[in-house]
Amino acid sequence: MQERFEGKIFGIGFHKTGTTSLASALRMLGYDTVHGDSRKAAHGGDEGITLLKLIEAGNFNLPTLAHYQAFTDNPYFSIWKQLHILYPDARFILTERDEASWISSCLRYYRGRRIRPMRQWMFGEHADPSSSDGAMHAWLDAYRHHNAAIHAHFKGESEHFLILNVSSGDGWEKLCPFLEIAPPEKPFPHLKKALS
Repeated sequence: MQERFEGKIFGIGFHKTGTTSLASALRMLGYDTVHGDSRKAAHGGDEGITLLKLIEAGNFNLPTLAHYQAFTDNPYFSIWKQLHILYPDARFILTERDEASWISSCLRYYRGRRIRPMRQWMFGEHADPSSSDGAMHAWLDAYRHHNAAIHAHFKGESEHFLILNVSSGDGWEKLCPFLEIAPPEKPFPHLKKALS
């Protein structure tokens, strides 16, 4: 039986970059995975309210970290640097997508949706990217800064860092060698295509 990576795995890409597909893929590979902080999550999430209070107090050792092996979406991608300090041997996966495609997807997906605590925390008055040009540019600036900071931080690192572009077709052929595991027989899950 092939050994696989058994440490923590963090998906640190912004929402709408294939994070749901990554979470599904990690589950298919047998990793106990949490995506965001949904009320439906096994730990009984509250849409980030409790986790954000801890983060705001400077406590990044979140209680969810003990419950799961893999983490995608917020708040984990927002505190990637602190997670790298806590788990220097973890695997970090940056899901990326073309900027124009990304912002177009965000504008469609978030238009008119209820603003949840984590989006409010990240963007304040610009929590709905479709609400104004200023909001759209705030999202673009945040996306650019986030990705640039991660690229700079992990420059030259290949053992602990992977860039995955699900929307361009990246899948098992990149993810499985990174996690030292054989690819499953099933196709890589490309989810939420209709919402992209």
